[in-house]
Amino acid sequence: MLRYFSVIPRFSTGYYNIHSDPSLLQYVFSIKFSRRIFPANGPQQKTVTKLSILDATVALFTPCSAIWLYNRADGADARDPVVFQRLEESLESVLDLYPHYSGQLRWASKELAQGDANPHYFGRPVVTYGAGEGPGVELIVAEDRRELSAIVPSHEERSTSKRVWRATDFPQHELQPDTQTAFSKFTEFEGLPGMAIQLTSFKCGGFAVAIKFTHCLSDATSLMQFAHTWAVHSRLLFGDSSKATARVIDEKPLFDPAQLDRYAHLICGGAVPDPDKVNKASALPIHRYDLWAADEITGARPARPSAADELGRVDLSASIPPPWSTWNVAAPVEHVQIRFKAATVANMKRAAAASLPDSLRGQRVSRLDAVLAHVWMLVNRARQHQDARHPVYLNITLGVRSRVAPPLPDAFAGSPLLLAHVAKAGCEAATSTIGAIAGSIRETMARFTPDAVAAFLHDAAFEVSPQRLWQAFLGRNHVIVTSWVRARAYEVDFCASRQLPRYVQGVMPRMDGVIQVMDVAGTDDFDVSVILERDAMQRFLRDPMLNAYGL
Repeated sequence: MLRYFSVIPRFSTGYYNIHSDPSLLQYVFSIKFSRRIFPANGPQQKTVTKLSILDATVALFTPCSAIWLYNRADGADARDPVVFQRLEESLESVLDLYPHYSGQLRWASKELAQGDANPHYFGRPVVTYGAGEGPGVELIVAEDRRELSAIVPSHEERSTSKRVWRATDFPQHELQPDTQTAFSKFTEFEGLPGMAIQLTSFKCGGFAVAIKFTHCLSDATSLMQFAHTWAVHSRLLFGDSSKATARVIDEKPLFDPAQLDRYAHLICGGAVPDPDKVNKASALPIHRYDLWAADEITGARPARPSAADELGRVDLSASIPPPWSTWNVAAPVEHVQIRFKAATVANMKRAAAASLPDSLRGQRVSRLDAVLAHVWMLVNRARQHQDARHPVYLNITLGVRSRVAPPLPDAFAGSPLLLAHVAKAGCEAATSTIGAIAGSIRETMARFTPDAVAAFLHDAAFEVSPQRLWQAFLGRNHVIVTSWVRARAYEVDFCASRQLPRYVQGVMPRMDGVIQVMDVAGTDDFDVSVILERDAMQRFLRDPMLNAYGL
């Protein structure tokens, strides 16, 4: 999500609401201490690494963040300080594998870019680490005096009576670090960490672990890789000596941003982009909304980074102004989590395959395609687009590790992603068959071949400022979807308890049109997070079509 969209209320709780008296928050929640954590045996040599072309495009996105909540278990009672001590000790250990996470993020200088195949430096992030460089990782330890049951339903409840759970008051902003991370604003980064972690204990002995990254350091895949690796190091301290743990402990991330940039096929000294690659990139279904454009309603221009004035003589790439008139950023929103059971998802997939139009018969629809199609149709119905002729958009976050040739491994650290979109007339997106929408989603994804992704990388490398272009939007004509399916979020076990987390929250800004999909380990269920403007959400929940395939 784009950081510019983040205007989020601060005070919230679980099943009971304290908005009417925020002072109550001080009674139930408190910060015990915070400190900066560094690798236990970090590199002794200073290293400056330029992040990738795609890392630069997401540098000003809202942080990549997740929260895991765990019930008390044998040997894992958070009222015992040893539990968090072991988590802290294992954090120092795992940072030996990820020393750049404790480093200092900055913007590249002209001098640093000299001699590169990509000579453009403005808005290109670099990270400096090793030899004592960097602000470290912020660690916060907090206490919540409530029971976990007052904050989030149990697994059993989510599988039965609370398959549709109103999560608006889930306290994601208390449970994740309130740390200002680097690039929270374009000019604010010195001394600020690129990563922060919060450990929160609960009255019942349960606990929460929250991880938060400046987005150019980590996408969801990298976040999950880090979480699993940290959990392996932690389990050793909790007495887990299994062969699986011993095998994973030696696996290392691949932090080599230049490896991704090589797919852009840049020529050293090349002053202009290859027009064929630019044309190929421009033909992809990716929005190019200009952050620097004047507001279409007021005519006001957003503040540009100061150096942008110096670039005024540079021709900007093709773009259009953001459609601000279609998004009421002040409108209240509601957040629901919907647990679609495995059988329900299977029903959706079968229905989608059976209703593919002739023009899409060759598409192999996935379970995720079918769920996204169903939810997007419901959203468009809730937004009352049944008679609308204007376009609406399903913006989908796409990881590119597997979309380049040869592919990059999941262990590739960074944020190599882009946002594609499916466009339909509002009436079509609200009234088509599930197969027509799911087939269009699959058809759009299929356009991002290795050749197309390479062209996009090449074009983005020459952008005057990577953060100028927004690849997606929110509001009544847009949704943004992030999939954490196959990320194994529910398999992270820090304390060798052999139990699933009670709940995992991928932290997303609570704004109109944000959707996230996560699979639940051992069930084949999908847990879908939907955030909509309040009135639209009421129509969404009342729509009989929500239960068309079972729930």
